Amino acid sequence: MEQCRRDLADPRSIRPISAIAARWGFTDAAHFNRKFRSAYGMSPSDYRNGRHAPSVN
Repeated sequence: MEQCRRDLADPRSIRPISAIAARWGFTDAAHFNRKFRSAYGMSPSDYRNGRHAPSVN
């Protein structure tokens, strides 16, 4: 899961989320989404879109 997280956080990555998941052995997108949300508290797309970064005020 950590490898997926790193790939999703890489701003240079243009791979679809499903391709990142498949690269690390997740062949079912729904299963990957559930596991990622369970591990990190948000969807893979939210994580990729930078919603994981702490807000700066």
